[in-house]
Amino acid sequence: MSKLSPLQNVKKLYGSKDQLVSKVVALFTPADGESKEGFAKRLKYVANAKLLRLLQVGEKIQKLGGPAALVAKLAELKGQAKDKDFTAMLGKMSLPRLLDVYQSLGRKAKTAAAPAAAAAPAKKA
Repeated sequence: MSKLSPLQNVKKLYGSKDQLVSKVVALFTPADGESKEGFAKRLKYVANAKLLRLLQVGEKIQKLGGPAALVAKLAELKGQAKDKDFTAMLGKMSLPRLLDVYQSLGRKAKTAAAPAAAAAPAKKA
């Protein structure tokens, strides 16, 4: 069976593009000076694949506790939790970029912990 196109995915999962747009609007806040209606109108002209990706990003961020919690977790992972300028800079980044940085730092932490865990049993022998 072939892979479904983004349009087929939208219709299968959400029924219509309008319903997908409403879910994306609920997860993201519009830019300064823009109404939710204007934001939704602008999103109607975005590609289906990008809307599906934005919805995935928004759901992952909500699972992590929202944008403010994600910024706090990033600052803690970087070791700069007390640096107000750094956290302010992180707060200005786009949400997909924040999620990408969080995931890459999480992978780095896992790879750094793996050799240390493997070395500890070797010392006992």
